[in-house]
Amino acid sequence: MTDQDQRAGRRWLIAWEVCRRLPEPVAFLLGQVGGRAFYQADKRRREALRSNLRHVVGPGVAAKQLEREVRRGFASYGRYWIEAFRLEDLSPAEVIRRMDFEGREHLDAAVASGRGVVFASPHIGNWDFGAAWLAASGYQTTAVVERLRPPELFERFVAYRRALGIELLPLDDGSETLRGVLRTLRAGRLAALVCDRDLTGGGLPVTIFGAPATMPGGPASLALKTGALLLPCAVYQGKRRGRWLAVCRQPIEARPSGDARADALAVTQRLAGEFEILIARAPQQWHVLSPYWRLPGGRALPGPAGAEKAAS
Repeated sequence: MTDQDQRAGRRWLIAWEVCRRLPEPVAFLLGQVGGRAFYQADKRRREALRSNLRHVVGPGVAAKQLEREVRRGFASYGRYWIEAFRLEDLSPAEVIRRMDFEGREHLDAAVASGRGVVFASPHIGNWDFGAAWLAASGYQTTAVVERLRPPELFERFVAYRRALGIELLPLDDGSETLRGVLRTLRAGRLAALVCDRDLTGGGLPVTIFGAPATMPGGPASLALKTGALLLPCAVYQGKRRGRWLAVCRQPIEARPSGDARADALAVTQRLAGEFEILIARAPQQWHVLSPYWRLPGGRALPGPAGAEKAAS
């Protein structure tokens, strides 16, 4: 680990403790201000989110409207970090009280089936709060998590998430992580995957918002291999600070045909279609600040033709 990583880690941990000590309204205001500052300071991520949101909101969007969505996206991202820093101070009862739920019957029916459930979410709203709610509500949950940098920040997240009662498996532990998820599903429990981004470069091709992209094939493969139900879901930040809304769609049932790759492609495309619906519901909460649509060779795919009209 470099000296730069260590300094970054110390800054993040200091920010974490400061946010926990502030009154809630002040902390959320700080997150909003921080998100706006991030929008102003980071041109690369600003352009990436603008390009991504062009695909989501469609070709008829005016330039000013698109930029409002981008600014709101950064404000939502700032709010996410404040929520994450303060989550461990909420009791299980308070976590449950602050969550509204649409489609819980799909979750409960899937769990009751005993087949195992892949809880599949895009990077939207606050997926950490969703995992905390599952644990607080008594659902046995294993979450696969991206390894954050700096390492101190990742270790801090791991410690508090495990304290909430969530089993954590790092994404980059390869076969060991896969074995852990398979054990979870074969025991009829719930595996939570945030799986709209292809982080390994080995994803499957899909069409999402009318353009080619790649998504991880793991959720589809797990469902096909184990018979688990694939449950598209999202946890949105509520209109009031300190409130959230979970949405569960109807489960996707993966039925093997004998052609494993064709099956995985078909199920992953169905999941992409569900993610379109979930992301379109609150595009400004989609926290993907790197180019999502790419051409062969890795170059970012520009937004759809005519994506920005001259602002009136």
